Amino acid sequence: MSINEMYDPNACSIFGRNNGLESWTWEEYKKKKNELWEKVVLVDMIGHPVEGSVIASDELFDGRYPDGTMFALYCHSWGSSWYLQKQLVPIMPQYVFINIKWWILAL
Repeated sequence: MSINEMYDPNACSIFGRNNGLESWTWEEYKKKKNELWEKVVLVDMIGHPVEGSVIASDELFDGRYPDGTMFALYCHSWGSSWYLQKQLVPIMPQYVFINIKWWILAL
């Protein structure tokens, strides 16, 4: 299965909830990125790149990132990123998936 088939970038919902999964605000992401550097990868799920982000693709999980890498997922409203996070956590336990909250409000 392709990662791009696991979510719809146009289906972001402002009603997304983390349900026990980890999520960060943009301020928390910036702080963690300063502390952890290369261990945190910012993932653009909507084709709206932020400085230092990478586009969501299957290549993210081809072995280029070591176990323990934190993938910080963002979309328009944190609905689709939460949905993808929820799917990836159980099937890729070697990584940490973080959902970035409040994308639209952070602009």
